Amino acid sequence: MFRVITLQQAHQEIEKQWRHPKKGWIRAEESVGKVLAKDVTARINFPPFDRAAMDGYAVRAEDTFEASEERPVVLRNLGLIKAGEITNRSIYPKTCMRVETGAPMPRKSNAVVPIEFTQEDEVVRVYRSVAVGENVIKKGSRLRKGEKIAEKNQEVSPQLVGAMIAGGVEEVLVFLPPKVGILSTGNELIGLGEKMRKGKIYDINGPMLSCAVKKLGCEAIFLGIAPDRTDILKKKIEEGLKTCDVLLITGGTSAGIGDLLPSSLSPIFHGLAIKPGKPTLFSMLRNKPVFGLPGNPLSAFFVFWELVAPHLMRMCGKQSEPKTVEAVLCQDLVSEKGKEEFIPVKLYREEQELKAKPLRMGSDAITVLRKADGYLDVPLEVERIRAGEKVEVRLFAS
Repeated sequence: MFRVITLQQAHQEIEKQWRHPKKGWIRAEESVGKVLAKDVTARINFPPFDRAAMDGYAVRAEDTFEASEERPVVLRNLGLIKAGEITNRSIYPKTCMRVETGAPMPRKSNAVVPIEFTQEDEVVRVYRSVAVGENVIKKGSRLRKGEKIAEKNQEVSPQLVGAMIAGGVEEVLVFLPPKVGILSTGNELIGLGEKMRKGKIYDINGPMLSCAVKKLGCEAIFLGIAPDRTDILKKKIEEGLKTCDVLLITGGTSAGIGDLLPSSLSPIFHGLAIKPGKPTLFSMLRNKPVFGLPGNPLSAFFVFWELVAPHLMRMCGKQSEPKTVEAVLCQDLVSEKGKEEFIPVKLYREEQELKAKPLRMGSDAITVLRKADGYLDVPLEVERIRAGEKVEVRLFAS
């Protein structure tokens, strides 16, 4: 028999048992999608030297002030500096040096004349004046040593990696996403690609939950399909605990003859006051959280997003606030009192008003989600929502 608790109580029980997020140092270029566990500051100036912003001639700006198309200034070229080269040369009055984009500026130069405003034969003729600092990227002008590049709890993006590399940051401290093992159970299940036989169905939950786990930024490890045999089930669980930080097991969570999970796990709680997803359980084995999700795919889907996902996101250092929109319910909705109900909805516009149409089907009808844009979370104390009332729809995608 179930000892049913609310979803809120279930979250509280899990938080009591589940350890704090793991942190670890990883290379900056491998940190995309992860969340920083510490502020990141630049270790070097960027650029680390004064550099030419374009191809041209490094000059003393004051030597070009009289330049014009009619009366070009004549300078003597002391040589070429290529990008990546090192030079100790200096320029002096009425001289210049040819520079490539990105090349270090020679000493005592303070500007670059673009190549298109010059002509070179035996001397360099400059047809346009430049100001001090023009076309020069000064040392540390983009990033100063010690300057904060990113803050704790910020998710790393590709462009942030670029900034960190520019600042000489090799490693960053991040929240380490957990390795999540997914195990499907049931004599009726076969893997996609196997020959379909009478009485069998393809395993939906394994691939679906693996994708959901990856979407959160965690590592998904599919542990396969276990038949309804206690010895094999326990062996699979033991294997999963060796390599994974969290286990998700679907199927076998109810109270039937073939439902072996409750007796195999010693649940901390078993039964949620939600629909779909009542036969859900939670246990701790070797200090690792183990979730038993219903075998019906729609139930497994909602239990994952409402119960499991927020804790996985917390382990990754991420926020779990759902994206929502307000819409008008297009038909009366009756819900069972005492159960928090999740109802898929289709959004559409009618006369400039966003409306929500409920898509109710059985808890095995995962195919209904292909038509849904989001879902309603109907509180357990609510029995009816009337057509025309405004409702909050949680979106499946932002």
